Amino acid sequence: MKRNFLALAALALVVASCGGPGKAEYDTAAGKICDCMSEKTAAAAADTSEFKIDMTDLDFSLCALDVATEVDPFDEQMGKSIEEKCPDLKPVHDNYVKSAK
Repeated sequence: MKRNFLALAALALVVASCGGPGKAEYDTAAGKICDCMSEKTAAAAADTSEFKIDMTDLDFSLCALDVATEVDPFDEQMGKSIEEKCPDLKPVHDNYVKSAK
């Protein structure tokens, strides 16, 4: 009886952990990416050096890397969440996904 209970508990744990992140997790991750990009954009605007290099794609990659342990940044839902949270970054996200293939 004890063995059956442990087997059922292990099976329940495996099934529960295989669900993957949902829309809420992708929305949260998209919010983190949007905030990260806002900080990087503000830092770039405050840069007073003569050399202005567009680092948008690299910055987005670094921000996406920060959430990669929580969600798959290449997932279709991430694109939808980015479009909802910060639509101005949708082309950058699309370029990020395209360049990874």
